[in-house]
Amino acid sequence: MMRIGVTSGLEAGMLEDTKSVVDTLIKSKADFILDEKLASSIGMKSGPSKRMDVDILAIVGSDRSLLKTLLELGQTDTPILPVASKGQPDFLFDVLVTNFESVVDDLLEGRWAREEKKRLVAEISGKETPPLLNDIGIFARRSATLIRYSLLIDGEHFWKDGCDGLIVATPTGSTAYSLSVGGPVILNASPVFSIIPVNSVNPSRRPLILPEDVEVEIRDLTSSVAIEAVLDGQIRKRVDNKPVRIRRADSSAFFVKFEEEKIAALRGKLLKKSEASEEHAQELPPSAKLVLKVLEYQDQMSQKEIIEETMLPPRTVRYALSLLMSEGLVTKKLSLRDSRQGLYQVRKQRSQ
Repeated sequence: MMRIGVTSGLEAGMLEDTKSVVDTLIKSKADFILDEKLASSIGMKSGPSKRMDVDILAIVGSDRSLLKTLLELGQTDTPILPVASKGQPDFLFDVLVTNFESVVDDLLEGRWAREEKKRLVAEISGKETPPLLNDIGIFARRSATLIRYSLLIDGEHFWKDGCDGLIVATPTGSTAYSLSVGGPVILNASPVFSIIPVNSVNPSRRPLILPEDVEVEIRDLTSSVAIEAVLDGQIRKRVDNKPVRIRRADSSAFFVKFEEEKIAALRGKLLKKSEASEEHAQELPPSAKLVLKVLEYQDQMSQKEIIEETMLPPRTVRYALSLLMSEGLVTKKLSLRDSRQGLYQVRKQRSQ
């Protein structure tokens, strides 16, 4: 019999949604186990997720909690089932808490496939990072501060540049931070990864697409302040004067993939909403498109929440919001809990 592991983010809303998932598994008489922290939070027995002997690991929460869990797990070939909590952006999710019940039978009866997602690994200060599903970003610790570096590919010098930062992204990560700074969208099965300079001083500098079997080396890194590597948007590591080396990870991540017809039925309304958004936002800068995309998946968000979710600099988010409001795509209202704080949402007619 298939055994399902369950873990989640520990925010109150995510815990409530996880209880709903657990109730559904109990009703379906599924064999499941909860990870230690989750079980303690909701008063049930458990086993640590790193040592759980399971056939599938369901992760309930947001993109951020999914990426954090994968970093903690490191190398694993256990198929991952992301289940999006209500009110969370869910770019990496096909299944939502609200429709989890409709996929349980497919899950238990094996009507799903393993979808491989290639990952990256980096060597920073002589130490190797966990496998990265989305990207690694290299930035000065102070926002909008120039860094200079040399880029080598398989040991050969490729270019020297100065920019606000550098992002190396997988196909999965091509629709995350990379997209907001002008990176290309890459299909998941493509055997490549991308390098995107952020606001290069060279106006002709463009994103670079590389075969997945090459090694990238970033050296001669200098800046007026400390330089950091940001791993999947979750972990920051100080970069010293040693080169940063990036290559394809030896282990891929594997996700549970249901039939396309099932996913289309689950997400049809959401997909229509996204398509409508793209039609109205073709001329927007990448940062505004990312903010709009995040708001499409939320009822409403404060400016601080948008900054945390998009990981864009505050001034970039402020500019994006002002542009979206001037175009009539986003509205602002005062928060009832704090009149000093504005709440932003997509215009009503766009979300119908």
